[in-house]
Amino acid sequence: MIIESNKPILNSLKLNSIAKESVVVSNIDDLHEVSRYINNNNLKYLILGEGTNIIPPEFFDGLIIKSNFNFMSFSSPKIINVGSAVNWDELVQFTLENKIKGFENLSLIPGSVGASPIQNIGAYGAEVSSLIDEVECFDFTKNESINLSNNECNFAYRSSSLKNSSLFIQSIKFKVDESRTLNSEYKSIKTFMSSNNIDAKQLTSKSLAKIVTDIRKSVLPNHHEIFNVGSFFKNPVINRNTISFEIYNISELLIWDTGSDLVKVGAARLIELIKDQIPPSPNVSLYHKHALVLVTNGNANQSEVLLYAKSIQDKVFSTFNIKLDIEPNIIS
Repeated sequence: MIIESNKPILNSLKLNSIAKESVVVSNIDDLHEVSRYINNNNLKYLILGEGTNIIPPEFFDGLIIKSNFNFMSFSSPKIINVGSAVNWDELVQFTLENKIKGFENLSLIPGSVGASPIQNIGAYGAEVSSLIDEVECFDFTKNESINLSNNECNFAYRSSSLKNSSLFIQSIKFKVDESRTLNSEYKSIKTFMSSNNIDAKQLTSKSLAKIVTDIRKSVLPNHHEIFNVGSFFKNPVINRNTISFEIYNISELLIWDTGSDLVKVGAARLIELIKDQIPPSPNVSLYHKHALVLVTNGNANQSEVLLYAKSIQDKVFSTFNIKLDIEPNIIS
């Protein structure tokens, strides 16, 4: 195990960011050693995947910990065991080649497998929580390995008990469910299928994944070329009666019923309606094809990104009485 000093924190927003120390862990012995190093020196630390869902500071005064647990195999006919360092879309492609259903709608999401349960990644009507059987973790506070069941992860919309915890994810066990049906009910999927004369009865895992990939590419930028973290704000889940319609009427918003007294409101639509009133920033802007995506020109820092985001939040709140929460992790 080698600890390096003053290493850049790679991130898909291309923010200039340096970590005081950085280490890559490859096995359980490394984890025990890092745990002792953290606790003996009372260090702040950050467990980092591919950096596609973070807003890092210019200097992180602590230790960055990256995984090198890079494996993917069947631990039984019903379980795939996947190391946390595996790229998420590589796993999706593996499931498609092995005719495993459930991962199609999560195609082309950037980042690592280890990051997927922390935010309970989701897209096009699917969430990773429905695919997870168990998460194998290492607790840096207790210096021991623990396994969390799906229920123990306390999955919620874009959240879990793994978020902001002392747990390093070593691997994830995903369920293989042959009885699972394909999910093509999301509005943009149905619209795409209708526009391209695709019969739902003819759908396969691969063809649905291709639809999702085509939709994503049409509206979301490649973070290697246009620097972004995907959806910057969560879709708020609120009481319908609290929404202000003084300026815009209900038909101009995108609202989904949740089966309770609460509704989910499309954050992209809210921002689209007020985006012309957002003060410009020299290094941060909204992506022209999707109002939920903030992009940088590679010269921004954390403060600029958060200031621009706050101007959006403030305008959305004053217009609709709706609070927008930031989805990526803000690193302090």
